[in-house]
Amino acid sequence: MVIYRAPKRTKKVAIPKSPNVEDSSDTVVNVLNLTMANKSFKSTKYTTPKKWKNLKQILTMEKAQEYNLNVPTYQNIECPPSIRPQKKYCDITGLSAKYTDPKSGLRYHNTEIYQFIRTLGVPSIQAYLGSRNAAVVLK
Repeated sequence: MVIYRAPKRTKKVAIPKSPNVEDSSDTVVNVLNLTMANKSFKSTKYTTPKKWKNLKQILTMEKAQEYNLNVPTYQNIECPPSIRPQKKYCDITGLSAKYTDPKSGLRYHNTEIYQFIRTLGVPSIQAYLGSRNAAVVLK
């Protein structure tokens, strides 16, 4: 049986650097550290203006501005009713409703919700219909 041993490590001898040669790592650090570099084009007296305004400041500025009546804004815009059909949402989950229960009039998203609607009593159905202002008297 042969036993292999790792070779012994020898100490590395440090080679002295000549004073004429600059350390390349120092020059790289100086080049990359731009925050410390002297920038002759930047004025030391310059300060940035305030960039953030709170909501109250914005609203008072908007109220103070006078717009021409021909310029549309959110306060004076007028448009005709939409020609697209109104989007329908599920009364239970709030997802888009593809179906309507013929017995109760509730809108629902899928079959799981339809099964849940079938278990509801009349007062619960009336409450759901009332939440979308479609209260119908069920018999």
